[in-house]
Amino acid sequence: MHDDSVLVAIEAALAHPAFCGCGANLTVRVHDGGAWLECATLGRPSRLPAPIAAIVRSLHDRRLVVELPEPVATAA
Repeated sequence: MHDDSVLVAIEAALAHPAFCGCGANLTVRVHDGGAWLECATLGRPSRLPAPIAAIVRSLHDRRLVVELPEPVATAA
């Protein structure tokens, strides 16, 4: 990844501390084709049934910081 705009967007997201409505810190996580600023509790496993866990997780903050470019395939 050689795109400086991705790094600039992530640095800007981390420049000021951000918090979820639940009080937990927002951290940068990379998944689903992008870098997300999301509540730390979203990465924790849950013992709740999947439908209930999805409802509980929807209450936490999650913001897209930047979409990540697709990796370039190289010929071997």
